[in-house]
Amino acid sequence: MKGSEKLSLQIKRFIKAPRDQVYAAWTDPAQLKQWFGPENTQTHDLIAEAHVGGKFRWDLSNAEGEKMTCRGEYRELRPGRKIVFTWQWDDDETWKNHASIVTVELDDRAGGTELRLTHERLPNEESRDGHTRGWNSALDKLEKLFGT
Repeated sequence: MKGSEKLSLQIKRFIKAPRDQVYAAWTDPAQLKQWFGPENTQTHDLIAEAHVGGKFRWDLSNAEGEKMTCRGEYRELRPGRKIVFTWQWDDDETWKNHASIVTVELDDRAGGTELRLTHERLPNEESRDGHTRGWNSALDKLEKLFGT
């Protein structure tokens, strides 16, 4: 268990918006394109087929201009409450035959929503640290989307 905990991350954020609006920001491709990904990345295409078994695909360029693709599949969707999808990078040896799991949980809080993001089964500590920075930057953009 300890080994898997070392290769996981969890981030909590308070978003000043109702759960249903935050859920929509995660599942509606048009809204996702507005905020998804860390600062200094450019989204070229984002596919979010938000139904169990649906595809998730994010084509982007990183800060160095390198083109990258992340893909996954939706595993669980509970409207306004929970989103679970797999996460795997293409063209990265570390991720060959390796998929991680992202879980986003939403709970009511006074004045908005508490968001808890858990990213499990990352391939190594370097990846965990990079994803921690990336998710924090993306969630900063999500907060700004709702004016917080």
